Amino acid sequence: MVEIDEYWFAAFTLAWEAFQERSIPVGAVLVDGVGTIIGQGRNRMSGTAAPAGQIAGSRIAHAEINALAQLPPGGHGDHILYTTLEPCFLCTMALRFSHLGTVRYAAPDATWYGVDQLPQINHHVARRWTRRDGPLGGWWQEFSLLLMHISAIERDVPGVLGTTQAQPATVDLARRLAAGPADRLRKASLYEAAGELRPQLYR
Repeated sequence: MVEIDEYWFAAFTLAWEAFQERSIPVGAVLVDGVGTIIGQGRNRMSGTAAPAGQIAGSRIAHAEINALAQLPPGGHGDHILYTTLEPCFLCTMALRFSHLGTVRYAAPDATWYGVDQLPQINHHVARRWTRRDGPLGGWWQEFSLLLMHISAIERDVPGVLGTTQAQPATVDLARRLAAGPADRLRKASLYEAAGELRPQLYR
């Protein structure tokens, strides 16, 4: 498996759990100023239960929302949120209202192209804007996009396929996996699945 640091691995583990549950495969980890993981969340749109203070079974049960819900009011300029997919508009505003310093995302989501330009047109938004750092690049970026493509195909929302920036080989692999093998893959751990997919994905 292609190595990544503990924060990214924790975020991708959560994304994999969401994928196994057939929720949208996104995971997020909240890290404080000294590098301690203080919160985590995953997409639970298709879930029926969630930890206390988090949301399940709702279209707003996003990974970032579930992670940020664990953050108390106050200033958090030295905190970082790691998320496997670029935050949507909903999660971008949740970051803004959480007064978080930085969000790092693994894969781009062109659906929300231009969200990062909001501070240029609204000075109130700019006051507490969360710095965006991404995409991660390399194999794990493609892995995130692969999971998103499989999920989109399975949920019959193929329009999503035109809004991400995956390699063509990643899109082709997603179609093949969504035709059946993804069900078998869901039974594996993240480590096992990544090991199996590594030779087939962009590196």
